[in-house]
Amino acid sequence: MSLYGERKDAVRPIHQIAMPRLPRLYAPGGTMHVVARCNNREFYFAAPEDFEILLDHLGEMGSAYEVRLFAYTLMSSHIHLLLQSPDADALGRPMRWFMTETAKTFHRLRNRCGHFWERRYRACLVEDDLYALAALRYVDRNPVRAGIVEDPATYAWSSCASYAMGAPNRLIRFHPSFLGLSPYAKVRQRHYRAILGPSRDPHLDGRDSRWTSQRAVGSPEFLKRHHPSGRRQGIIPLPEQIRIVRK
Repeated sequence: MSLYGERKDAVRPIHQIAMPRLPRLYAPGGTMHVVARCNNREFYFAAPEDFEILLDHLGEMGSAYEVRLFAYTLMSSHIHLLLQSPDADALGRPMRWFMTETAKTFHRLRNRCGHFWERRYRACLVEDDLYALAALRYVDRNPVRAGIVEDPATYAWSSCASYAMGAPNRLIRFHPSFLGLSPYAKVRQRHYRAILGPSRDPHLDGRDSRWTSQRAVGSPEFLKRHHPSGRRQGIIPLPEQIRIVRK
């Protein structure tokens, strides 16, 4: 018998331990869909000043780390970004800077401490062309899914108005897949407004967790090339508007 006696929990069955998340894909120059949520999904962003702080820090991140921001949608409890992964470094460095600096700013202004963002942001590699357009649509329609607006181009805290209406926006650069819709700005905007419209299949307009849970989104060939040994990835169906416009 042990000198210390037998612990009661020594004979308890061993529960299965959750496997850690797979490392993010590192694809220099690739299009990434990034989602960062406030801790405990709290609604930390409410006033226009809150969103302006986020936009200021996005601009600083782009300048300091040479991150090309294609699109963004800022919500009360989370943010969506579509950006180009830096060629020289992994995406983790600029995102850590952004999350750390925004947390410091809001803590200072609100005289609070503790976690501000969830510990881990989510990043998904997106294939260009059809799937990049689908990612833009998914990001821009977030306020519609939340019931805030009916027309995504009218939401003040996204870059949608630039794509759909030509509104100036110093923070973003148009995604090459959007530029490929037409050599003429007015025609591109008209095509993108058609892409933004509601789908005949309501499931394609709802929240799709695959845009945040998967490590890559694209065609079977794209997934095989960038994620050959990972878990099976479901193919996200494309709204019919995208296929029509790209014909």
